[in-house]
Amino acid sequence: MQMALHPSLIRRKIGLLLIDLQSAFVDGAWRAYLPDEEVEPIKKSFENCAKLLRSGLNNVPLLMTRCPFPGGDFELDDSLNSVVDKNQRYVIKPSTSVMDARGFREWVEEELLKQGINTLVMGGCTTTSCVRVSSVRTQKAFSHKGLQVVVDLGLCGARKTNSIQRCPSCLKVYMECGDFEPSRNRHCTCGGIDVRMASPVDKAVQCMQEEGVEVLESFDWKPYMHQLPVTQ
Repeated sequence: MQMALHPSLIRRKIGLLLIDLQSAFVDGAWRAYLPDEEVEPIKKSFENCAKLLRSGLNNVPLLMTRCPFPGGDFELDDSLNSVVDKNQRYVIKPSTSVMDARGFREWVEEELLKQGINTLVMGGCTTTSCVRVSSVRTQKAFSHKGLQVVVDLGLCGARKTNSIQRCPSCLKVYMECGDFEPSRNRHCTCGGIDVRMASPVDKAVQCMQEEGVEVLESFDWKPYMHQLPVTQ
């Protein structure tokens, strides 16, 4: 699925929300029973987030979320420990939606809208769950106040299995049963010229777009980075 940068987003005043960049999703409780290859896309998205933060964003308000796991497990992924300030503000997200996190609405109202920021870019984990739900609910809650939610897929990740295309029947089974029938859900061979194939990630993108969320393969961050001095 190819999506170009929307012209209206160039040099708009933006804020950044990074969702659940926690080690639990690549090394801990959440992925405990998943093979390494399943979480590689998530790990890659964390590395992309770290690279973005390391590059130096100029006057871009940043908020992060963390979700609670039994026994804690709040730690950031190792790739982010050296680039995220210890005093970086974050909110606890008790569900799949950031709208349920205490302090998020206030951050949007006080740190974004009152400062004239009209675009909130989201990234994080996972594309098919928390990113999808959070982006849709935030768009619904604040679009009437002029806020546009943008999802940068380059900063997002989901299980590798969630990027496998399936026919409508196999996709339905996967969404309802997960890996309960692994041979059917991992290797759909029902496709043909008259069968429209889609993955759970494709469905998530479609859902977000239908609710007014801008979904981009890669947001253009260059206009928002610190300008390095020209050397002679």
